[in-house]
Amino acid sequence: MPPEAAISGFEEFLAEHSALLTLLHTRASAARWNVSCEEFASALYRSAAHHLPAAPGETAEKYFGALHLEDLALACALRNGSETAWEQFVSQYRPILRAAARAIVGHGGEERAQELADSLYAELYGLDRKGGERKSSLLDYFHGRSKLSTWLRAVLAQRHVDGLRNSRRTQPVDDGPGGGSDDRLAGRSRWDGQANAAMEEIDLDRTRLLPRLAGAVAQALAALPAADRLLLLLYYVQGLRLAQIAGMLGAHEATASRRLQKIRAELRQRVEGILAVGNAPHNGSPAEKGLSAAEIRACMDYAWEDWSFDLAPALADGAAQGISEGK
Repeated sequence: MPPEAAISGFEEFLAEHSALLTLLHTRASAARWNVSCEEFASALYRSAAHHLPAAPGETAEKYFGALHLEDLALACALRNGSETAWEQFVSQYRPILRAAARAIVGHGGEERAQELADSLYAELYGLDRKGGERKSSLLDYFHGRSKLSTWLRAVLAQRHVDGLRNSRRTQPVDDGPGGGSDDRLAGRSRWDGQANAAMEEIDLDRTRLLPRLAGAVAQALAALPAADRLLLLLYYVQGLRLAQIAGMLGAHEATASRRLQKIRAELRQRVEGILAVGNAPHNGSPAEKGLSAAEIRACMDYAWEDWSFDLAPALADGAAQGISEGK
């Protein structure tokens, strides 16, 4: 289908892609949020209308296939005011927003970071702060092209940037000696530089911390007994159910479940310990100082968010040994 057909009209869009839209609705698990197929199709239509005219030659099918469909379905439910969706959003994304806010605010402090993060909820909900009435939600601008968490971090950073620039506008300008237009332009440049730095702060922090986290996780996994690594491999990499794993290991399912919970708790404690202590020089790599408590907390927030770590290589070593030991 040519791109222009995707935005010719919503009714035509529904008719031409009814089978595809039904499939996408199912793939997004939108029904769990009570988002109808037509509501989800409307979100897809707005997303395509926003993007495809600027991407000649890209088909709607290809475009939709690259979207984060489950995140888009959640955004639809949030716009609808679904209580269940909002409960999950607060539970899942509040830590993400606060971690992002801490990265943006820097030395501004935890209280300021929480204030910045929590200030976004009214806009997401579509609440008019002055009148207290619902209006269009900021989520109307989420089109699913990035993960919802990534989009939220960008919005949060932009709000901080807006705050910096608004503060700059309210500062008195001295038009006397030394306060001419050149100085005003220089002042604006400095504030814009601070704003741009704030926009980049999150990605810089992630770039710095995630390799440390990956190294700590790999080190902690390598220190586990072979049998524990085998259990993690079967559950997280192979995707086996606990009942299947228990049968393979000759144990009760409840026993396997308790063991898995214990391994996870000990693994997190060990990872946090490695991050706090740092690393000595090794194979030509320089020594790494231990991370602060705030940095470790940010690492854990990133891991909870959308961090991709390949467990398979770290767990494969020792799996065969665990099987041979029958543990």
